[in-house]
Parts: sequence; C-alpha cells; structure tokens
Amino acid sequence: MTDVVIVLGAVGSGRTEVVKELVGAGWPEGARVRILRESREAAGGDAWSFKEGRAALPPPEGTEAEVLITCGSLSQVDQMEALHAALSREGSRRVKRIVTVVDCPLAHRRPEVAEWYAPCVHFSDVVILNRRWDVPGQWVSRLLEPYEKEFFPCLFLNFTKVGRLANPAQALEGDPLRMSHIFDDIDPVDEMEFDEDNLPDEPFDLVRQPDKYFARDELGRRRIVVPDIAQALKAEGRA
Repeated sequence: MTDVVIVLGAVGSGRTEVVKELVGAGWPEGARVRILRESREAAGGDAWSFKEGRAALPPPEGTEAEVLITCGSLSQVDQMEALHAALSREGSRRVKRIVTVVDCPLAHRRPEVAEWYAPCVHFSDVVILNRRWDVPGQWVSRLLEPYEKEFFPCLFLNFTKVGRLANPAQALEGDPLRMSHIFDDIDPVDEMEFDEDNLPDEPFDLVRQPDKYFARDELGRRRIVVPDIAQALKAEGRA
C-alpha cells in the first residue's frame, strides 16, 4: 500500500516549496517518494490527470509514498471528488494526509480566493499559511476565526521566509485531522446522531451521505457553490 499526500492550493501559492520541505524532512533518508502534478502543471514530469470529471493516476511503481499536487487553477472540489473515486476504485493507495497551502497575500487581495480556500480547509489535515508576513495580523485572525469557532481539527502551520516548517513531521504524522471523512472507513450508522432518546419513527436507509461539498440537487448542480478563481488568477498574471 502506497501512502499518498494530496496537496491543494492556488497556482503560485508556494506548493512547490512546501512539497520540497515535506519530502526533504518528512520521510527517512532513502525513502522513495514520487511527486505527481496534475498534467496541466506537470511540464513533462510525473503526472496524474483530471479530465471530464475523472482522475487517472499512473501505477504506484513500488514507491513508499506519493505526493499528488492538484491543478491550482481549477476547482479543488471537482478534483477531490475525482481523486476520491479513483483511489476508491484501485485500492493500492491510501490517503495519509491532505495539505492545503494558503497564499495569504492573494487571499487578502481577492476575497473570492479566500472563499475558494474554504473547501480546501474542510478537506485538509494540515493548512500551511504561506507569506503570512505580507498581510496584516488582523486579517489572518479574521480568516481563521470561522474555523476556530467551528472547532476544525486540522493543524494551521506557518511557512517561514526561509522556506521551512518548524516541524515537518508534525504535518505528516498522526491520525487524520480533517473535517471530511471521504477517505475514512466509517459505518453509516456512526454518522447518524442516534441515541436511545432520539430514535427515528420511520424506516431509514443505511446509505452513507456524500460530503457536503459533493452533494448535488435534483438537477445535478452543486448544493454549495464555490467561486471560480480563474479570472482572479488571470488578473494576477498566474493564468
């Protein structure tokens, strides 16, 4: 079984630098860790692909771990749904960690980008704040406030000016810390809030509910709409 780390974030957010830090310090020396970028950003290197709502991954090739970097200009929700389906089908990989890299200055300048990051945080075990020193501290507090109020279990870590994490192993080790349970093996009954004083009067189906960001209405539309940041990235010269 190959361990997988999925890295989310926008184009130019510092994902490459964060991945280098994680790979360089997060695994024992000599460990075979392969980095797979989505094909639009792969530039000839190892790649996975996202097309027409489906994800295609190359065989694991006996590596101890893989880092899958999503396309930073497309919907992270669509890509996570596709990766979930692909990884569930093949059964040779397991998701060890999901990491989001937040570009603080970009999210500060572009409110729609800050909103775009919300599902990324929902899916993540670890959220790494990059270039935090370039934004006001009060803005960072406002960004984190809703997650703190809702007791999100994920870790919020700072990426320093010299491209370091205080403790890279902290970002990769331990039990899952994410709000989303799409990659967890959970009995549907465990997701239902039943007790002896709160039992249903009607028959019910033991069908696991989709993640809230994957849920669709009767017409197949997302119930939760996340902003498209393509225009923001274009205006920033990142498209």
